[in-house]
Amino acid sequence: MRAALFTVALAAAVAGGGDDGAPFCGNGETEPPEECDDGNDDQSDFCRDCQAYLPPRLILKWRFNADAAEGFTQGSCNDLGVSRVRVELSGTGTAVLDDMCSTFQVVFSDLVPGPYMAAVTPLDSDGNSLVEAPVMQQVTAEDGDVEDTINVPPESWSRPYTGTFFFKTRFGGADCGTATPPVSQVWITLSVGGTVVGQMTTTGQALDGSASGPCVPASEPTPLSALGVPFGPATILIVGHDAVGDLQFQKEFDTFVGAGPSNPTLEYDVPSIYDAMPPDAGVPDAAL
Repeated sequence: MRAALFTVALAAAVAGGGDDGAPFCGNGETEPPEECDDGNDDQSDFCRDCQAYLPPRLILKWRFNADAAEGFTQGSCNDLGVSRVRVELSGTGTAVLDDMCSTFQVVFSDLVPGPYMAAVTPLDSDGNSLVEAPVMQQVTAEDGDVEDTINVPPESWSRPYTGTFFFKTRFGGADCGTATPPVSQVWITLSVGGTVVGQMTTTGQALDGSASGPCVPASEPTPLSALGVPFGPATILIVGHDAVGDLQFQKEFDTFVGAGPSNPTLEYDVPSIYDAMPPDAGVPDAAL
């Protein structure tokens, strides 16, 4: 009905209507109280009956390996080799958008409200998929703007990435020399996907638990690092000995090795072995 009335009014204007100076919708001139006037009766554009129409949007953002471990927020487009990301919607309707990975989102406008299944596929520079299968998540379009985030988890990637692993270690919240007691030697065992890695740190510290290395203070500006470590969820076992070789600190942490070179520095605080002991454990009872 609105389109029909608009067409009649527009025909009247062409025939000479609107010459009295009164605002007329459809003459291509925005006159108060009109918000716009594009001179057509298209009820699907952004100017409808001379009123601005802002269509509801479904904003879908993507993240990679989000919060895979404490201290690891997400992976980057460059490290994972992602050039573009394709998002396909199906369900209440269908729609497909893709954009540069670095935009971290696509925006669907004026969708029919209702539930949709979103399929997210990261693509390399040749347009090839970088995941075993699209990552699926249900989303909902509404009459107003909606924003949702879809994470591509570590197990979805199809390529055997490697990355640089950066880390710092404290003992009981303190640096090596100020720990109680001070830590002299450290053993480190890093396992990715249940397999102990064969890499060493750039300072020569073994990461397979086969040999110790000197304790490196967390206060040092440069963290310990290892190159070419396999990508994925991991565990790291850190053992600290004092100057006479006695075991004083030990803990295994769940962690993560990100792809590529630009990963965050992960920090581990190893508790004393005595923190886990029940009261009086290992302490002789007082003589009666």
